Amino acid sequence: MIYIIVTLAVLATIALWNQPVYRRYTVTSDKIENPVRIVHLSDLHGSIYGKDQSRLLKKIKAANPDIIVMTGDMVDDVADESGAYMLMESLSDYPIYYVSGNHEGWHRETEKVFERIEDLGVTCYFNDSEVIEINGNKINIGGILDPAGTGNRRKSFSLESKRDGVDLYNVLPVNEEIKESGLLDLDLSHFTLLLSHRPEYINTYKTFDLDLVLCGHAHGGQVRIPYLLNGLYAPNQGFFPEYAGGLYKEDGMHMIVSRGLSLNFFLPRVFNPPEVVVITLKGIE
Repeated sequence: MIYIIVTLAVLATIALWNQPVYRRYTVTSDKIENPVRIVHLSDLHGSIYGKDQSRLLKKIKAANPDIIVMTGDMVDDVADESGAYMLMESLSDYPIYYVSGNHEGWHRETEKVFERIEDLGVTCYFNDSEVIEINGNKINIGGILDPAGTGNRRKSFSLESKRDGVDLYNVLPVNEEIKESGLLDLDLSHFTLLLSHRPEYINTYKTFDLDLVLCGHAHGGQVRIPYLLNGLYAPNQGFFPEYAGGLYKEDGMHMIVSRGLSLNFFLPRVFNPPEVVVITLKGIE
């Protein structure tokens, strides 16, 4: 009997483990000369890991990233926002690139959220892009606003807001946002990286000349069974989501979906620990 109890206790501990783990991926491309390490964070929802985010910060810094990207829902529209800002401020020594998620889009003060994030030294993409240089590589990077601006919850508000000429609440369809970003007008002989919150638009992403798309939103499908079920339910994908978390390859394009960092007592993560995604871009040997 004691062995059964111990076994069940160990299994429950593993199943409900709620501290960040690393998830590592390697993407190879003939457009990369020298390796680049990216830490990808998503869906924090203001969660806090230790005093002043100490446990999460230790994990991120130990990965020794060249850049950090954040693909939305770092700030929640209901929960305390301080955990997100605390993390961004503590990572100010790193170049950070950010796009919105649906919860920032649902926030009553969306523009103030973006202003606060930018004040912390984070580069926010509002359907725009640029060329950055990392370790001798030129990389095209851009991001699009989450389409939450057209969702039903947003319609309950009468607010209007624009930022750099972009309407934050009534955004374009995803394919038009990508075109508007100018990412595809850059020199596509450089590695091209798109940040977008939602993985369910993969069929749109793969129609463009993109090398890598980074997303979040799916929360790993919330409940997983290793090797059998990669996710039970994800927003906008429903039950048994195809793109709950991991690396996907479609028509020469890579898409990596973070399972996110959110902690919610009422929505336990089962065999689905919060994750710090570490991506290494490498040349083809």
